[in-house]
Amino acid sequence: MRKTLKTACLTLVLLALLDVLVAMTLSWAERTGRFGSLVYFFDYGRSVPGKLARWEAEPNLVGNLYDIGWRSETVASSAASFAKESSDTGPFIRSYGMSFTLNIRDQALALRPDLNWESHAGPAGSPNFTYALFQDDRANRREGDIVVLGILSSVVPAMATHSNQTRVFEQPAPLTYPIYQPDTAGGLVRIDPLITTPEEHRALASDPVARAEWYAQLDQNDAYYSKITYGAPWLDASPLARLTRRALAQSHLDDVASEFVGGDIYPYETVLPRMISEFAKTARDDGQFPVVMLVQTNRRFDPDILAITKSTMDAEGIPYLATAELFDPTDLSGYLGDGHYTPQVDRMFAQHLIDMLDL
Repeated sequence: MRKTLKTACLTLVLLALLDVLVAMTLSWAERTGRFGSLVYFFDYGRSVPGKLARWEAEPNLVGNLYDIGWRSETVASSAASFAKESSDTGPFIRSYGMSFTLNIRDQALALRPDLNWESHAGPAGSPNFTYALFQDDRANRREGDIVVLGILSSVVPAMATHSNQTRVFEQPAPLTYPIYQPDTAGGLVRIDPLITTPEEHRALASDPVARAEWYAQLDQNDAYYSKITYGAPWLDASPLARLTRRALAQSHLDDVASEFVGGDIYPYETVLPRMISEFAKTARDDGQFPVVMLVQTNRRFDPDILAITKSTMDAEGIPYLATAELFDPTDLSGYLGDGHYTPQVDRMFAQHLIDMLDL
């Protein structure tokens, strides 16, 4: 027993010494700009508050997503562009989505440079993000416009979140968006986040009351929020703790995503069709032409978004482009290394959209 105890104590001491040595090496590497890949590897395991604090302190840090995708800034930019537009130029295509919809737009403009296209997007933009952006940007559209709502299958599990920071542990962009819940009348209830601008988020560092309220809202509404990813940020000083947190965080996020797709924590199969229905109604009420762009990928927790929404779109005559009807999402030859579709496949989608709209 005594020998076992000594061995355990010696092991702990050696681990502590190794942890200190690695921490000193990482600190030196950061100061001198050496071993960048090693530094990034250990940074992935920092807590979410730790990552966000680093981004605040070092705005030019590689991979900093702090100021990317905020709806308030996107809508303000949209309003400024809209004010400069002339109605004489003809109808605009106004799309709300993410990088996949931007890639299809780029190919459409390559095919038809004469198109008037105004894009609004955010990193890994989930359906609740894109739909909220469509709602918030209503004043910056006019009668006759074509309005495109982009829905990406791989981020449907983010419909149970208020922010990318709770679900994307390694790059927790702090942009925020509402969560939508079904009501008893067949519509949706919009639950807005307490934090809506990057300035409000930065202010959390010096306002413990606001920070506590924000974390309380995440704890109540956001399925992915966890002490595993947010708790004990002081442990970020330990490289060993970072590695442990990263492993636990990924397991936690995978478990929640699995429960989500199983329908155990959020009624996405009810919310998505209602969201599309309300999107089309709003556009039509404003004299605009609604189009739904369903981008299906083949990642681990991707639901079949066409199967979930097709009956609603068919019943209500809502035009849609479903990539799964044009290209098999399980065919890996159609993807780039970063998970996006190749330009050739995107061009096929773009041509289909142009033909569908008879542009």
